[in-house]
This record gives sequence, C-alpha cells and structure tokens, in this order.
Amino acid sequence: MTMTADAMRPSAPVPGSPLDAYLRHVTYDDGVHHLARLTALTAYALTVSAVVLGVVLRMRYFHRAVNRATVYGAHMTTALSALIFGAIHGLTFLYQPVWRIGAVELAVPFTGDLQRVPVGLGILGTELAIAVGCSVWLQRRLGYRRWLKVHQLAYAAFGLIWLHVFTVHPEPRHLDPVALTVAVGAGTCLLAFTIRIIPSQSRLRAGSFARPADANR
Repeated sequence: MTMTADAMRPSAPVPGSPLDAYLRHVTYDDGVHHLARLTALTAYALTVSAVVLGVVLRMRYFHRAVNRATVYGAHMTTALSALIFGAIHGLTFLYQPVWRIGAVELAVPFTGDLQRVPVGLGILGTELAIAVGCSVWLQRRLGYRRWLKVHQLAYAAFGLIWLHVFTVHPEPRHLDPVALTVAVGAGTCLLAFTIRIIPSQSRLRAGSFARPADANR
C-alpha cells in the first residue's frame, strides 16, 4: 500500500505546546504549564459548581431540602474562587515565552498572535463572568428583576469558557479523563440551565411570568 504525501507529512504541533516551543527554539517552562493546567481544571470545576448552586438557589423545589443561606454562601464562594483560579490561569501565560502574551493581549480579547480565537473566547468569558460577579454591588440600583437579567449572563460566560476549553487544546476532544470531566461539567450545566428555563407548575400557578401590571411595579 502506497502512502500519500499528506499521510506521510507529520502533523503540526499544537500551538503553544512543548513541541511547538522546541521547534521554535523557545524556552518552555514545565512548572508554569502544570500550574496553568491545574488552575484551569480547578476553575472549570468551580464554575460548574457555581452554576449548579445558582440554579438550586433560584428553584423553590430545593428549598425544602437545603438551607437557602448555606446554598447562597456556597454559590458566592465557588463563584469567587472560580474567578480567582481563572485569573491565575490567565496570568501564568505571561511567564510562558512561547505564547508571546503581554498585559494588553491578556486584557483585550482576540489581540494575541497565538490561537487568537480560542484564547480570546477564554478572556471574553472570564471578563464577562467578572462583570456578572461585580453586578452584585449594583443590585439595589438596578432593581432585582433587571439585575437578575444581567446575572443570567453567567450562562453566556460559561458557554464562552467551555468553547475556550474545547478549542484551545485537542485533549478535551479525545476520550480521556480530562475530556470526560469537561463533558460531564458541560452536561451538568446544560441540564441545570434547562431546568431553570422550563417553568414549573407551581411557578405557573403563582403567576411568576406575570401579568403586565406586575411587570410595571
């Protein structure tokens, strides 16, 4: 059997990987790599937890089984921890020469040279999540209903972060523990979001989606 030229040609290395750094003759710091990987997985797990706890906090069905104040505290703690680990994950790339990321590229989405779209999605998702978190301080000024609409942008932030995780490295696209973790996290958030947007019978009876007169209050 004769192999074609395309089949014989070695595949290109993953941009920003150790092999890519080796071929570019650029220093690659394994310690920074391990820190970036650990903080990324931790931030992702905490983000999934924060989303699920947020849904539990909003649904009256769970209030019979759990203490609302406890769930609220857990939601705030996991959300803040996710932002901290996400920020640390981003900062590690300042110390990885092969990525050529500076402060501007880290703050402004889609301005980097390497993996511009995948990295930009992660930066945009993180910054949107930070904005959603900071909106807590504007809750009284905005009013609860308006603030809640802003807060629900957290779902969009998670979607952007998931796209970043899925596209920036091929590992989540192969069958391995990391891919399974990413898939389970995404599936859990999708289920939580679906449960959240489908009105329950009790909410329909209570008129939560309510009458025009209530909307103007």
